[in-house]
Amino acid sequence: MGKPTTYAELQTELLVWLDDDESNVDVAACIGYAEDRFNRILDMPEMEATTTLTAAASTALPNDFWQVRSLHIEADPRVELEPVSLSVLRGRYSAQTTGQPQVYAIVGQNLIFGPAPDSAYSVELVYKASITPLSDAEPSNFLLTKYCDLYVVASLMMAEARGWNDPRASSLKPWWDEIMDEVRMAGIKYRAGSTPIRLRSPVRWGG
Repeated sequence: MGKPTTYAELQTELLVWLDDDESNVDVAACIGYAEDRFNRILDMPEMEATTTLTAAASTALPNDFWQVRSLHIEADPRVELEPVSLSVLRGRYSAQTTGQPQVYAIVGQNLIFGPAPDSAYSVELVYKASITPLSDAEPSNFLLTKYCDLYVVASLMMAEARGWNDPRASSLKPWWDEIMDEVRMAGIKYRAGSTPIRLRSPVRWGG
């Protein structure tokens, strides 16, 4: 079998690596734990998404929201909104103050604007989105398509944590580190295009 391109093929590939069967190893759980880790540590161009929301007293964030990249009111010129804590927002604007929003805070899964919108403002949110988890209903995603080896090694590391014992397990961490370096560099090149990447001189403290 070639490299896995679907959820089912990935599970089959993992069972080959583990030299085991589903009665002893829950590969689906290992894949799920790997995806949880991907969302925490990966920051890839393909994970960026854009959506348009209507600013209200409390505006729900997208279900796949992970982190704000930028948030602005769609106007001419557009108005960039400043991220602040809820306490700062409440300190600047009373509950009775309304107007065009200038700042925002995130509370749970909602955006809170300050001042409270005095009309229906259209805001564009650019954000880091979580990776679509693999399932029978969603058999593939961009990460499996582009970096199936990352899925394999991360899932095997989860299997090791769940009790898989194999002499090859000691090679997983160096393999993981090498792939992660390659993935990060691919993301940098994706954003920079053909522009040469210049390294800044190290900062020197003192005289």
